[in-house]
Amino acid sequence: MSAAPVFLETFKCHWCQKHRPKFRVHKLESNQIICDYCLMWQQQALDVLGGAPPRGCQYCLTTWEVLKERSPGEQVRMYVLSKDGILQLLCKDCVKVYLPKTAELYKGTQFGSESLKLL
Repeated sequence: MSAAPVFLETFKCHWCQKHRPKFRVHKLESNQIICDYCLMWQQQALDVLGGAPPRGCQYCLTTWEVLKERSPGEQVRMYVLSKDGILQLLCKDCVKVYLPKTAELYKGTQFGSESLKLL
């Protein structure tokens, strides 16, 4: 007698587009689904805006400690941006990749005039 296959119901996160098990997603009032991972990064970005130290870059997953080690004697810059519909915390290298895609959004703003100089 063989064991029957186990099927796990999954839902697609509207932000990261990954399929997650039902117990790892949250359904919002707008009927959008957000996974724990995206929700955690959104909260971490809000914590940084509130004064907490960053944990690292969401895009490349480099930790804060490694980012500090790469820039001895320099101030480490992190950027909180609305990316894929949630707030995300990006390092200088990752924001250089992301900003050209959104240059029109930030054109004429203080952020745009200061940060687009990175390119």
